[in-house]
Amino acid sequence: MKRKLAAILLASAMAATAITGCGSDGDASGKAEGTDTAGDEAEDGYVSPADVVAAAKDGQTHVLDVREWNSYVEGRVANSEWCPIFPLEDDSLADAMTEYAKEKLSDGKEIYIICNSGQKGAEKATEVLKEAGIDESLIFTVEGGAKALAEEKDALTTNRAEEDIDWKYVSGKEAVKAVGDADIQILDVRDDDTYAEGHLKGSLQCSLKEIEDADAQTAMYEMATEELDKEKPVYLLCYSGNKCAKTAISVMKDAGFDTDKLLIIENGAKDADVAAAFVK
Repeated sequence: MKRKLAAILLASAMAATAITGCGSDGDASGKAEGTDTAGDEAEDGYVSPADVVAAAKDGQTHVLDVREWNSYVEGRVANSEWCPIFPLEDDSLADAMTEYAKEKLSDGKEIYIICNSGQKGAEKATEVLKEAGIDESLIFTVEGGAKALAEEKDALTTNRAEEDIDWKYVSGKEAVKAVGDADIQILDVRDDDTYAEGHLKGSLQCSLKEIEDADAQTAMYEMATEELDKEKPVYLLCYSGNKCAKTAISVMKDAGFDTDKLLIIENGAKDADVAAAFVK
């Protein structure tokens, strides 16, 4: 009889332990209550600053910066796309974003939106993108916006020379042949003094010697929008056909130019045919 009573008590204790376990913190998946993962964050419509930097490097996500130019040019995520929504009351910006979405963002890739702090700008941009036909499940806000990205090591940069752009080139010989051709624009991005010492006749000039300088990039942006024709090819001349020209192309891409029409003159001013054709 004592053995039977002991067995009953043991069974009761085991049952109580099982009930306590079922009622402990956590869910059916075994994840403790209050934990967070990147997947959970994405499901909520947000992504972390670290995730957006990784996504931009991967190239499989549209990283869309919607800040005003003066904020964007001071520090941006490499390979991000720029389509401003500020000032929010400017309806023309919403119209421009709608067109941009239809032309550039309708490929089924996820879109990570960067605004100043991850609030009003991202909310407005999300609504515009949805109205443009973008699936809401593809649209995410970068949590904390540019303010949070600024706290992330190396997240924001003014270096544009390493962008994931399909750079196009033209030989020095072809560039010299284009001098005087009304259908081709030649842009020299060397510094003022070097340009004065010798340049291709009829070329425009905007110094990008300091390639990471925000003011220099802004001057390039303003020249592109005010003096260059988006419909005509642009041949870019720099010191050696590398970083200065690439920086100019990245800026001009933000200004709405088709990068297929922006060609770097190979070897820049070092090319023998180009150097021989210089005038003062």
